Amino acid sequence: MHLSQRSDYALRAVVELAQAYPEGRLLSAKDISKSEGVPIKFLEQILLTLKHAGIVRSKMGVKGGYTLAKAPNQISFGSVIRIFEGPVAPIGCVNPNEKSLCSELWHCKFHRVMVNLREAISGVIDKTTLADVMGPVPADQGRVPSHAPLRIQPVTSAHA
Repeated sequence: MHLSQRSDYALRAVVELAQAYPEGRLLSAKDISKSEGVPIKFLEQILLTLKHAGIVRSKMGVKGGYTLAKAPNQISFGSVIRIFEGPVAPIGCVNPNEKSLCSELWHCKFHRVMVNLREAISGVIDKTTLADVMGPVPADQGRVPSHAPLRIQPVTSAHA
């Protein structure tokens, strides 16, 4: 699954709003644009879409701006991503909204793999909330976090 630029920017914006949520601060589109490096016109369209979807609220005026419509622990990554990407489905035949079935479905060799992939992705993005990612960015970003060590199993040979 590859996220569009729109989804990427939407996630950046809502995480930024989640950071301001505990203090009740409103953030302007301009502030979010500067902080996240998102083009302002594109961000304004994204925020409007998020507002229509009930993810953010806005207040007009000099002291206006945007805030989350719900607490960060009540907004999943999946709910934001699906606004812009639609259903999570690596191929059409595993799309839960697809009405027609593939004619090859009954003897397809990889349908189950694609269903498992859809369920795995959905499981992660639906269980991960904005609150889960609000902490400070680790200095070693990009490396595997210390709480999730990489465990590489040695390859054993039957002939060894």
